[in-house]
Amino acid sequence: MIEYEEIIVTLPKPPSLNQFYSGRHYAVRKKYKDKYWGEIAKAMDKLDKFSMDKMSIHVRYNCRFDVDNAICCCKFLADYLRNHGYIKDDNPKFFTSQSTAYDSTLEKDEFVAKIKCHGYQIAE
Repeated sequence: MIEYEEIIVTLPKPPSLNQFYSGRHYAVRKKYKDKYWGEIAKAMDKLDKFSMDKMSIHVRYNCRFDVDNAICCCKFLADYLRNHGYIKDDNPKFFTSQSTAYDSTLEKDEFVAKIKCHGYQIAE
């Protein structure tokens, strides 16, 4: 086990929080989430399978979203990591912090997520 490791994944533009929740039926929201989970899976497939005891996620992005509307990237990533066995849960005991910041140095519509892993372990 490694005490601390940082994983960086580059992801496409997710739906904005406004777009995701504005009067959308559950089935439409699930479709957005499932499509984005497919993009996360592509990024994660490039890495060794791992697990971690605790994590934080820090997202930088470059698109026209207000900072608070770019949160879906972090939300979908945290849920994906929980549902695919990378972390036990996404409650505060295991998922300790998140941040989202605009970064004009990134490519247009690019989202870069840094996953700070505590208790990182490559899966057997």
